This record gives sequence, C-alpha cells and structure tokens, in this order.
Amino acid sequence: MHTITATPTSTWRLPIILLGISGLRLDRGTRYRPARVLLFALMTALYYLLTPVLTTPAVATAYAAAVWLLYYGGLCLTLGGPGRTALIARFGEDRAYALYEVVLGLLFMNQVFAQAVVIHAYGDSLPAAVPSWAACTTGAVLVAVGTFYKVWAAHTVGLDTYYCRDMFTGRPLTDASELVAAGPYRHLRNPMYGAGNLHAYGWAVWSGSPAGLAFAAAFQAGIYLFYHLCERPFIQRAYVRR
Repeated sequence: MHTITATPTSTWRLPIILLGISGLRLDRGTRYRPARVLLFALMTALYYLLTPVLTTPAVATAYAAAVWLLYYGGLCLTLGGPGRTALIARFGEDRAYALYEVVLGLLFMNQVFAQAVVIHAYGDSLPAAVPSWAACTTGAVLVAVGTFYKVWAAHTVGLDTYYCRDMFTGRPLTDASELVAAGPYRHLRNPMYGAGNLHAYGWAVWSGSPAGLAFAAAFQAGIYLFYHLCERPFIQRAYVRR
C-alpha cells in the first residue's frame, strides 16, 4: 500500500496476522468462523489429495496461470469495475464484503499452492555452477526478509486494509487527517508489494527452481498492475484529495 491508515497494532496478534495473510481471517466476529476454518481445512486437504496431478508440469503451469487470472483479474473486476457494486446491491454491504473476503482468502491460499506445485514440477534445475549451499543460504535470507516485511506491513495496516475493505466499500477506513506513515512505510514506499514478496523468490531459490522465480515475478508484476490500475487511483480519489 502506498498510503495507509492508522490502526491500533496492539489489538493484533501474530498468529491472527499470519493466518489472515494466508487466507483465513479469524479477527472478524464469530458467526462465520467455524465455516471459514472448515473451508480452509477442506481446501488444504483437497490440495494434498490432488498433489500428484497438480505437480505434473503441464497441470502446474495451467493451475498457476488460472490462479493468476482469477486473482488479479478478479480483483480488478471487483474493486476497479462493477463487481463490488453488484455484490453490494444483491447482498448488502456487510454480507457482500464477507463473501468477497472469503473468496479473496481462497485466492491467497491458492497462490501459495500454485507456487508449491510449480516449484515441485520444475524444481532442482538451477545451473550446476550455482552451489547448493549458496542457493539455500540466499533462499533462506530472502524468505526471512520477505516474511518479516509482509507480516510487519500487514500488522501495521491491519487485515481490513490488507483485504482492501476501503476499496470494496468505496470509502476511506478513516478520515484523511488520520493518514499516517508507520512501521515499514516510514522507509519503504510500498513494502507489502515490494520487500514483502521476497519470500516467494527465496522459496524458489532455495528449491533451485527457475520456474518458481518466474512465478514469483509474474505474481509480483500482477499485484503492481492491480496497484497502478485500481488501488492507486482509489487512494488518490478517496484519501489524498479529500
């Protein structure tokens, strides 16, 4: 996020943040919590059951491409197009947002699954000149740095911002006078989309997978495309110009 809103970070616990950025939100009420947990568990079980099929090169490539299109195409159509207004008109704002965030959470999960199958299908293929110890060390550092920044940024802005609730409702989460630069946003313009994605590259390097590196680059390009096409114009309209 280029601009963020002040959020009392003391209300967020690390496990809630980690689960939230993985696709399972447990911070919003209790009514749908059992259903969310069950859906998360079922999706994980389905992934493992389908692993032998998903990890074949052709299927892994098709799966990753489908997740990319659904994730970024869906975000752009929903938040930058008529999708959110149609959902709100049909279900009301609260129910529409609950439905949207569950679907977005599933896409977060499938993004991780997709990289896993791509790495499995095309792993251990770095040039022989790259020592295994160098790949493991570099990968571990990138995973650590990327995870740290992703969690720190999500902790700073809160999961509602992470799930683009302001864009879905079409209004700021707070008054423009309360806009702040905190946490990693004090020294990085866009830590969540930038440094926060280093873990994906690290996973690929650790696994010796050039295809995994290409996957990480494609998904990072996708989120920046969404940012420039949809999120940044919303921020300028709803926050900066108020």
